[in-house]
Amino acid sequence: MPRLNIIQSTSVVLAAMALLLPLRGGEAWAQSTPLYISAVDLDISPASISKFLAALKDDGAAMIQEPNAREFDSAVGQKDSNHVFVFEVYNNAAAYAAHQKTIAYGKFLGITMLMIKNYDIRPFSSVVMNTNSTAQPGSGPFFVNQVELDIVPAQFDAFMTAAKNNAATAVKDPGVREFNIAVSQKDPHHVLQFEVYDNAAAHDAHVATDHFKAYQAATKDMVAKHQVTRLTSVQMLTK
Repeated sequence: MPRLNIIQSTSVVLAAMALLLPLRGGEAWAQSTPLYISAVDLDISPASISKFLAALKDDGAAMIQEPNAREFDSAVGQKDSNHVFVFEVYNNAAAYAAHQKTIAYGKFLGITMLMIKNYDIRPFSSVVMNTNSTAQPGSGPFFVNQVELDIVPAQFDAFMTAAKNNAATAVKDPGVREFNIAVSQKDPHHVLQFEVYDNAAAHDAHVATDHFKAYQAATKDMVAKHQVTRLTSVQMLTK
């Protein structure tokens, strides 16, 4: 996916980021309209990753208290621990825009902007948000699967039916905490699956199930491109 180079100037970085801002068995969140999801990929200077994550935790703790915020998850790459992925969920785009204007977010930017080597901010709309309401409380770290798919346009509806069925069943599997599906607001055939497991063993058990194998077999010719990034959770906050 494309990345944007961070320019080492406060005013230019802020302007650039502003341009990127877009105008529980298993339980699916009730929603009359799609939720707004911000998916953020960042590459952090290795010397700064600890300070960056500490500042990000503070921003997440403040964000989740906002009235129209729903979820704030951050994770680091298992192959590249300086790669950070943030999954933010809001009731709507206005709530996301309001967060950008908060004191907490401004403080976060002030602390971290020179730590960021590259970043990519992408808006998505939720399709289904599945959480396992029977999962035992846990502080993690959890195993996170970030799956990005480009779907053949003519097969999109059939793919989404199969994906939703798989997600609804998957979140009932032992060790599966969340199985969320969203669609890009810029590319209507690009899908993000954000999956959270207790650990790698729970993920492996899920992909060994009959329902996952059936989903995989049914959709293999519907997927034009498939990318998986395995992550380890840093902070998982949900209302």
